[in-house]
Amino acid sequence: MPRVVFHIDMDAFFSQVEEKSNPGLKGKPVIICGDPHGRSVVSTASYEARKYGVESGMPVAKARRLCPHGIFIEGNPRKYVYMSVQILKLLKEYTSRVEPFSVDEAFLEFEGMDLAEAARLAREIKRRIRSEFGLTGSIGVGPNKFVAKMASGHRKPDGLTLVGEGGFLEIFGDKPVSVLWGVGGKTAERLNRLGIIKVRDLALYPEGKLRAVFGVYGTDLKSAANGIDESPVIPYYRGVEPKSMGHEYTLPEDVSDSERLLATLLRLTEKVARRMRREGYMGDTVTVKIRDGDFNTITRRRKIGQCVDRDDIIYGVARRLFLENHGGRPLRLLGVSVSGLVRKDGSCAEPMFGLDRKYSRFVSTMDSIKDRFGERSIRRGAGIIA
Repeated sequence: MPRVVFHIDMDAFFSQVEEKSNPGLKGKPVIICGDPHGRSVVSTASYEARKYGVESGMPVAKARRLCPHGIFIEGNPRKYVYMSVQILKLLKEYTSRVEPFSVDEAFLEFEGMDLAEAARLAREIKRRIRSEFGLTGSIGVGPNKFVAKMASGHRKPDGLTLVGEGGFLEIFGDKPVSVLWGVGGKTAERLNRLGIIKVRDLALYPEGKLRAVFGVYGTDLKSAANGIDESPVIPYYRGVEPKSMGHEYTLPEDVSDSERLLATLLRLTEKVARRMRREGYMGDTVTVKIRDGDFNTITRRRKIGQCVDRDDIIYGVARRLFLENHGGRPLRLLGVSVSGLVRKDGSCAEPMFGLDRKYSRFVSTMDSIKDRFGERSIRRGAGIIA
């Protein structure tokens, strides 16, 4: 049976929800962020604000310079999650194969449906979202998740784009490779240096040459350019195992002092490891994220070799990654994450570091104290496990 995948992407979702709560905001440049007066970044912006160049992830200070008359609102996650759940309930009326992709996105899968029927159904879903919630969303329809995701962003806001089998390059072939989902700026630059400017160039480029430059990722790039994707739609009721767990922190001001930064890194590591233990996961790869005052961001990762959930081991790897890449420059943000996650009762090998009972009791006691009195109730100095 032919497979049809919908990708529903709500338009400037956070700002739409705020406009629904306060109709006086409609048609105005609304910018949702963290602390409107602090060092936060833009979460999303209404299309009126985007006309001035305001983008998600932009520092609030820059957004104010671009759009001084913008209305800056501190985000309210509970409000957005509540509305997201209501929309998901509506989507589940049409199929049980609904995969929430983020708070404002979801995939739906159908079988035995042609594009004409898919178009009718997509229009009905859009109509109901508008009439029942007063919101608009864009829908992309395609033979797989990748194509549907690309299609939903083709005509925004309030768009509908249908892509049949073999129709991907007709729509996206002459667009720059940077439009491909998952292709960032640096990857696009490397592709451009190979003479690959458009999506069609990448689709026709020899796979062997791509693998010589990008490794196995070269095959993924060629598949993406041809609209090929075999990843399944994972229904909400099955749940999705996390691929990584992490925390990051925006410093109150740019900081160059290594001791202070390492202390922050330790706090983040403790939070990550504690969450892993609480949810029953272990991981084998540590990633450190560093962002300086000019918003230059680097991420560095290192495989540990064994699965762990110990903050001392994770911090030791994170500390080395930090010291190798800091360079003494003032930093705005630090982040730590652990990936390669498996359940503790899964196939992960026992850690080679000798998780002794004494240390287990120590960690358990620390966790219990924090559970009862809060994260700041007890801390250890960075020098103890440096």
